Amino acid sequence: MSFKAIEGQDRAIGLLRRALDRNKFHHAYLFSGLDGIGKKKTALEIAKALNCRQPGPEGSCDSCEACLKIEKNCHPDLVHLKPEGLQIKIDQIRALEEQLAYPPFEGRYRLVLLDKASDLNVWAANAFLKTLEEPPSGNIFVLLANDPGELLPTLVSRCLPLNFSPLPPALISRKLMADKGSDPGKAQVISRISGGSLGRAVDFLENYSGEKSWDKKLEDWLRQLEALSAGSLSPLIAGIKVWLGSREQMQEVLEIGSACLRDILWLRNGLEDFVYLPAEHKKRLYGLALRCPERIWIKRYDLITQAVQDLIRQVNPQLTWEMLWIKMARAAN
Repeated sequence: MSFKAIEGQDRAIGLLRRALDRNKFHHAYLFSGLDGIGKKKTALEIAKALNCRQPGPEGSCDSCEACLKIEKNCHPDLVHLKPEGLQIKIDQIRALEEQLAYPPFEGRYRLVLLDKASDLNVWAANAFLKTLEEPPSGNIFVLLANDPGELLPTLVSRCLPLNFSPLPPALISRKLMADKGSDPGKAQVISRISGGSLGRAVDFLENYSGEKSWDKKLEDWLRQLEALSAGSLSPLIAGIKVWLGSREQMQEVLEIGSACLRDILWLRNGLEDFVYLPAEHKKRLYGLALRCPERIWIKRYDLITQAVQDLIRQVNPQLTWEMLWIKMARAAN
């Protein structure tokens, strides 16, 4: 695969390639950004590039034994730390410290990947901080998080931060057609509501119909917005439990809502060509667009954006949803 296969992250990849060329990798990195935009793939490419037996200008060769083992997640010097249950616990960090006491087993470097660094509980985070303060040689740490604000500031300060950007819709659409065989119309719609995440777009494509599909979630949003415009707040609050799920699932639903309001604003400003939804959905959004002044839709769009940030910062999910709809209703007053 090598670094050239990671698209849409030119700045982050450029910095890592320069570090590789100079053989001056930092001991700890914090990759932040949405899920499904290449953070984990980039971490694996670092492991491959540092341990490849035939490295080239683009990083790894992808064909030597070390590269193939890392690609299959079975290399002894690739440590993938994941939550046990809901959290990464202190016992996992203690076991990691015992492993770090020894040099890399097979390669030049050991790469420790914390898939969801925000899931470190407070005891594990404090124990891991000591490891980052005095890192054993031959080890590189990569922490993945949606937002640096999810982590202890002391952990963030020990890492070199690299922000990964949301992917442009055109790139996501092209990848869905080329890699997943999607038809152009479906790919365009999904790319616009995926929030810049290729991983989320692939999930939408693979679950195109049924209760968990993006079109069912889109239909739910249209019904809620129509009820909101009719001044019916009670059914909105009563139906909130249907929307509740994991924080990741709720963020996904909010991204679809954000896309709906963005399309309403496009339609209000005569930019119909920017709206890629099916004709029936577009017609309903156009009807919604004309029911309220533009300033109200802008305010509601901002409220959804704030709700996403509240979820990231661990605000109670049900409270977040209830307050969102109350504030969206009040925006019309």
